[in-house]
Amino acid sequence: MNSKWGVELLVQNDFFNLYVTGEDVLIDLNKTGFPLKSFDMIINQNPRVKISSFPALRKALTEVGNGHKIGHYLPLIDVIVSPDKMKAEVIINMTITEFQSEKHQLLHLIKKTLEDNGIVFGKIDLREDDLFPGVAILAAVGREPEKGADAQITYIEKPEKRPVIREDGLADYYEMNFVTHVEEGDWLGEKIPPADGKPGKDIFGDAVDAIRGSDEKLRYDRKSVVEVEEQEKVVLRALFGGALEFVDDYVSVGRHLIINGDVGHETGSITFDGAVTVYGTVMAGFSVNATGDISIEGNEGVTNAKEICSSEGDLYIKGGVFGGDISLIEASGDIFIKHANNCKIFAKNINVGLYILGSDVVGETVTVDKNRGKIIGGRIEALFKIECGFAGNAHERTTHLYAKGIDKDLIYQEIQQMALELKELQKTSQHLETQLTVIGSQQSKQLEGEQADAYTKLKMTLKASRDKMFDLDREIQTGLYKIKTAVPPRIEVAKEAYPGVIIQIGQKSSLLNKTTRGVFEVVDNVLNV
Repeated sequence: MNSKWGVELLVQNDFFNLYVTGEDVLIDLNKTGFPLKSFDMIINQNPRVKISSFPALRKALTEVGNGHKIGHYLPLIDVIVSPDKMKAEVIINMTITEFQSEKHQLLHLIKKTLEDNGIVFGKIDLREDDLFPGVAILAAVGREPEKGADAQITYIEKPEKRPVIREDGLADYYEMNFVTHVEEGDWLGEKIPPADGKPGKDIFGDAVDAIRGSDEKLRYDRKSVVEVEEQEKVVLRALFGGALEFVDDYVSVGRHLIINGDVGHETGSITFDGAVTVYGTVMAGFSVNATGDISIEGNEGVTNAKEICSSEGDLYIKGGVFGGDISLIEASGDIFIKHANNCKIFAKNINVGLYILGSDVVGETVTVDKNRGKIIGGRIEALFKIECGFAGNAHERTTHLYAKGIDKDLIYQEIQQMALELKELQKTSQHLETQLTVIGSQQSKQLEGEQADAYTKLKMTLKASRDKMFDLDREIQTGLYKIKTAVPPRIEVAKEAYPGVIIQIGQKSSLLNKTTRGVFEVVDNVLNV
């Protein structure tokens, strides 16, 4: 190579001179005809030449003239720093021949180049065997910041409404912790805030901010629970005494009425917005109606009560029910009961420990203990499943077990009808919105008298239309969910089903004339009894 007046000549032939000025690589073209593909060999022989524009190279080889810029000249040791300044790589821009002859001094040259570029931290102790020309070699790595511990959240144990499982493996439906009462100020949960973590350092020696752990919000009802700071924690405490509840996974305290004795002449019938716990019984002719969970804890059960109904919760009767053909037991959720005798029961899932005798029972599922539980007489209707140990009795008492199932076709028809109604309501709402917009834009002053009344009525009509649209949409989604999650109806009698028992699945039914047992369902449109 020749160097003169700051110009370094790289290649000279009959066609062109290839040279470096400063950091620029240029060509003086003497004559045309040099093949573009042959230029690859020149690049391979000069690894520090980096072509920045192939159109510029093509032009430089086809237009006679001086000073065609085609690229730039790379340093002997090229340093590449990552955007986050946490890593540096070096590339040795040499031919193999040059590399072999200069290898003994490259480590020193790399060290000096890193220092010249201000890289002072995390340098890797390279060896000669680590080096090779034309490839990226990791030369320095920063220290990553350490993320602090994430927020730790703990809640009071969520009460689980299920029967106690005894040592023999059987479910005890009349020993349950049904309603969990909390007092004002009781601990309901806590959060340990996220930690700050440890800072890191980049390859230039600058600090890298620590990464704070991920935070998480406490989920609680702000009307019944308060958060307070205690010993570097955020603690949830009950604002008042009541029933522990988890509503959509938000911890809350519901209103809780506790009757330490019986519901009877001293208390009168109970109607309460919240949960009710009765530690005695509900006497004949009296009622308990509540929006929340109801728990009747008396061992003697309930005899001839008028009604015990939870409109939004579950219901537990520890001692069972003697209904005298007058008692109504109802819940929007689940019912847990020791036994049911001559009463009416309506709930989502009905769980009975010992027996159902002469009762009308309707739910999505009806479960009586499969080892010893009995259903004798009456009519049991379930949307999906009925389970028991024994059905009917040796006296062939008529006992009707009916697993209804979901009529998907009917639900589809209802959904289509609701969809049409929803479409009409959408048109109506759009029309009302247009009217309101027109009235609002035409009036430059405040509406008065009949105009104000008409405007208010339009707004009320629009609100009612929107509310109805919301309800219809929710019903449509509920219907679609039912269709998607529907399971075939079935009846299981684990021990013995006596003659006189009617097994009905959907529209198929059979009156037993001999003792049998098993799982009864419709297979290929045939009831397998």
